[in-house]
Amino acid sequence: MTVLKSAAVLSLALVLAVAVTYSYSAQAVVESLVGFLILLAAAVALWTIGLHAATGPDAASSKRSIGVGLVLGLLWAVEILVNNLLAPPLPTRDIVDDVFWAAIALAIVVFAAMSAYRTARFRAGLEAGVWTGFASGLVACCVALSVIVFGMHFITTDPLNVAEWAARAASTNAPSMAAYFAFETFAGALMHLVVLGFGMGAVLGVFGGAVGRVASLVRRPSLASRGD
Repeated sequence: MTVLKSAAVLSLALVLAVAVTYSYSAQAVVESLVGFLILLAAAVALWTIGLHAATGPDAASSKRSIGVGLVLGLLWAVEILVNNLLAPPLPTRDIVDDVFWAAIALAIVVFAAMSAYRTARFRAGLEAGVWTGFASGLVACCVALSVIVFGMHFITTDPLNVAEWAARAASTNAPSMAAYFAFETFAGALMHLVVLGFGMGAVLGVFGGAVGRVASLVRRPSLASRGD
């Protein structure tokens, strides 16, 4: 939980740095504010809901889910760094994205199913999916924001980004390539937290929890019949 809280606080600071350095319009300011509020809500949730999860009857399961989420967050970090630092060409970049997404999604649904199966509770699978997805998404968001603040050189020298800027420069009010891609990457960072993190974790938690719960119901009659 401490790692997640640290990531949330660092992300809030990075959002402010992005806003101060690259905001160029009222829309950019609004996007920065929305991002800050989303991360602030995540931080508040960690200090409230997270406190209950860390000290409640299911504390061990919550810690296990967060641990798995942090590992998956590192996978997202690798994917982000590969795309922004190594900048592979298409279609290699799309393949890399798909492989990492599939591996992370599969890990979440399997972990959720195992949690529900082990406890014979659907809710355990759902909570495992939510915490795992949220933790992985927060780590990915923090890494993406760090790339904006500390690695803009890599973003602006990416051949794909250079080509996109050449095509879009005349139609955008962004004063520079750096400002344009700062908020493009900013949107991607929030997408990792909200959609690929919490959202995907919740959906896969429902699916994995249902599978695990059904499997536990099938297991019990089977064990009972063997005992007979």
